[in-house]
Amino acid sequence: MLQDKEHDMTLIRLAFRNIFRNKARSSLTMGAIGFGVLMTLLLGSFILGLGSAMIDDTILGRIGALQVHKKGYDEVKDSQPLDYDLPADPALMAQIARIAGVRAVAPRLVFSGLISNGSQSTMMLAMGVDPKAEYQVLTTAKDFLQGKAVTEESKNGALIGKDLADALELKLGGAGSLQAATKAGQQNALDLELVGTTDNGNAFESKRQLFVPLAYAQELLGMPGRLTEIVVGVTDRDEVEAVAARVRQALGPTYEVQTWAQLRPNVQDVVDFQKMVLGAICLVFLVIAIIGVVNTMLMSVMERTREIGTMMAVGVKRRSISLMFLLEAVAMSALGGGLAMTVALIAIRTIAARGGIPANAPGSTAVYHIVPITPVGLIVPTLVATLLGTALAGVYPAIRASRLRPVEALRAT
Repeated sequence: MLQDKEHDMTLIRLAFRNIFRNKARSSLTMGAIGFGVLMTLLLGSFILGLGSAMIDDTILGRIGALQVHKKGYDEVKDSQPLDYDLPADPALMAQIARIAGVRAVAPRLVFSGLISNGSQSTMMLAMGVDPKAEYQVLTTAKDFLQGKAVTEESKNGALIGKDLADALELKLGGAGSLQAATKAGQQNALDLELVGTTDNGNAFESKRQLFVPLAYAQELLGMPGRLTEIVVGVTDRDEVEAVAARVRQALGPTYEVQTWAQLRPNVQDVVDFQKMVLGAICLVFLVIAIIGVVNTMLMSVMERTREIGTMMAVGVKRRSISLMFLLEAVAMSALGGGLAMTVALIAIRTIAARGGIPANAPGSTAVYHIVPITPVGLIVPTLVATLLGTALAGVYPAIRASRLRPVEALRAT
């Protein structure tokens, strides 16, 4: 047993020594491996960071992590949302807020209608919100705000998408009116004052969305004490599905609970596509590394043919020779990949400490500050794939070396 351990240690020392026998070629190979690891970690961390920023924007700036509606609301939300209203019951809100994992809840009354500046009007999608509760759930909703947010004090104050305000030539402090059909089907109109505009990069929301105080919306629609949805914030984004299950169990079949991924499947599709791109990038860089290792090891076998013959002549087993070449490939991978990983992590932490870098998400003009993310789920698979890939790349050269006949190898020049 002791002799086997000494034998293995000798092979490892030989493998590391042989790497530096041709420093230029080994450096190029380790550079190729390191480049693959470096670019995979850098690009991967930014792709994951962009996906995380998009999800955070959806959850914290637009729709919340969960939404609660009356059963059947999702099927008619585009045509008759007011027919599936909920009671603005403090007890119901408190019940949801007490559920484990829930951070905050906010009531909303969603409706459509016409906004007018006195001379022209256009369709819009409005949300009556409780200002205090809304911004506790959507903690980043004010990030793209110009002017003021909706407040309880400004009873007829409206926050409008920037493009919508520009189209109607409404300035901050300007007056307009809002017209909508009540739940009973009658037309009603109320005056409003533009207190702020918002531009979150979504073209539809900028052109068609409007926010007013909840009490204003209830008066306009003739729905005192009624809602259409409850927006829920969670303490841990990764636990959204578990929290949703607990909310469904607590509320029963009268209500339907949808997660952000169900409400905005396009965001989830973009994030999934980004992960596919990341996988393709990793594969390309791994192939580059494997090609470099195969080339280097084959050249090493050709240059050391007489040495291999001498080792066989003095009794070194073919298995040991194969193992030595495999260890050389793995050693180059470990050195090149380890150095690249260190450089990548230092660069990523430096960028993250400075607040990330500004970038646009696909299909959006909003600027996100992308903070790179390097989870264990990215680092470990990258290094394991690199080590396995280079080990496999060394298999053929190692087998070729072990199959040399001692006499022929000693005659080689």
